[in-house]
Amino acid sequence: MYKMIIILMFTTLMAQDDGLKAYQSGDYDNARKYYESILNEKDEDAAAQFGLGTTAFQQQDHQGALDAFQRALETDNKELQSKAYYNIANTMASQQKNEEALTFYRKALELNPTDKDAKHNYEMIRYQQQQEQQNKDQQGENDENQNQQQQQQNQDQQQDQNGEKKEDKEQEDGDKEQQNQEQQKEQQQQQAQEDQEKQQDLQNAQAILDALKKDEKVNQKRQMVKARSKKLEKDW
Repeated sequence: MYKMIIILMFTTLMAQDDGLKAYQSGDYDNARKYYESILNEKDEDAAAQFGLGTTAFQQQDHQGALDAFQRALETDNKELQSKAYYNIANTMASQQKNEEALTFYRKALELNPTDKDAKHNYEMIRYQQQQEQQNKDQQGENDENQNQQQQQQNQDQQQDQNGEKKEDKEQEDGDKEQQNQEQQKEQQQQQAQEDQEKQQDLQNAQAILDALKKDEKVNQKRQMVKARSKKLEKDW
């Protein structure tokens, strides 16, 4: 995805760059050995550092590649610096370190504004970031909508539950009221019956009393008659 740049000719290397030939044939082990042999003799050789960095990158040795490219920047050659920045940016991008990659692409473009590859990769990462941000915003909006819908559902459910509780409470109150009314009605009927029985008892007692009085009057009359009879007899 990210194309690494390797300089075709190094003025500080041999006219025939054996490391480049090995690199181009895919023999990265021998290419790396070649550049390391050059650096064993001259560690500050920026071009050899650059070649070592590109080879290390192809071997998935990203840290080794970054170290070599950083040392390759220690040169006055602006073109070599620009390409080193470009390759550092590619190494960062391959590790998903996009912000760092953008920084180094900009440095490469500052030294070489006509670098089409650097421009292309820079714009591609920026586009990917914008797409990711849009996806995050859309996902955030979707999540917010889902949260609002869930909250509304919870509110509706709560209202339904409250409504059911209210109906149950009203039904319970109605049942209690009806029960109270029935109890009051029973008490009234019982009281009326008791009153009626008391009235009946009073009437019976009055009748008995009247009968007793009547019997007493009859007895008194009998005694009076008897007394008169005795008096008459005495007179005789």
